[in-house]
Amino acid sequence: MGAMKELSPHPRWVTDMEIFVKPYREALIGSDWTRGIMNSTLTVEEMRGWILQIYPFIHTFPKFLAEALTKVDDDYSRSFLIDNIRVEKAHAEHWVWMGMGFGLSKEEMLGLANGTKPILQDVQSLTDWLWYINTKGSLAEAVAATSFAIEGITGELSKLIIDGFEAYRGRDGVDMGPKTYKWMREHAKYDDEHPIIALEIVKRYVNSPKSKILVMNAVKRSMQLLYTALDVSYRAYTPARNAGTYAVSDNKRAGDRRNDSGNIEFPERRFRERRGLSERARSIVR
Repeated sequence: MGAMKELSPHPRWVTDMEIFVKPYREALIGSDWTRGIMNSTLTVEEMRGWILQIYPFIHTFPKFLAEALTKVDDDYSRSFLIDNIRVEKAHAEHWVWMGMGFGLSKEEMLGLANGTKPILQDVQSLTDWLWYINTKGSLAEAVAATSFAIEGITGELSKLIIDGFEAYRGRDGVDMGPKTYKWMREHAKYDDEHPIIALEIVKRYVNSPKSKILVMNAVKRSMQLLYTALDVSYRAYTPARNAGTYAVSDNKRAGDRRNDSGNIEFPERRFRERRGLSERARSIVR
């Protein structure tokens, strides 16, 4: 993409942001979901579970970008978002292929996307957040939360898990053909570029100390909710070996499943959010 040639030096606040979100990024990289796929220890049923539950989010992703596009007033950002919408529409189809390779039906996945099947509440929260920030937030917040945070960490995760993912070849119910791993391979490759361009857009539209803080918090929130969505979506399909574990049924409400899911461990600072500015955020405006 030609826009890659227009990269600019990072201002100090970008480094501050990277330090600020590092614990949330590392939580995703070191999560049980990530390690489970890297080591191919998630069951096929657990793999089907997260692929199925996350699909509505993938299905909706181009619409998030379309909402952000309405806020653009420069050609650089407009070109990136238009191209990214096209790419993400194709990737939604690739996700369906991945699900079918693991034994899911296209109808089953579309049922969740269309609202005729239940979605776990903590997974729905990720979609709700991206809708909110792309419709109500500034362009800088929208692009930071969506193309920088989600696409960026997705690229990192895809590189980590691609070998373990393909190691499911030969498992009962899995057809690991080229279409099955196309989404994973594409994201391990192209998401090297998209977050870099997205950050350029964010830098263009950050115009005050307050906007820097809002962008940092938007990135953090996306990573928090993605962690929870991935964790809950595979655990919901773990066979009930012990008290407190559960399987998803169409008759069980999302709220009930959330109550069953138990606590999810994050870095300790994740739960120290306060009203107003954090000490780290305050340092940026000094």
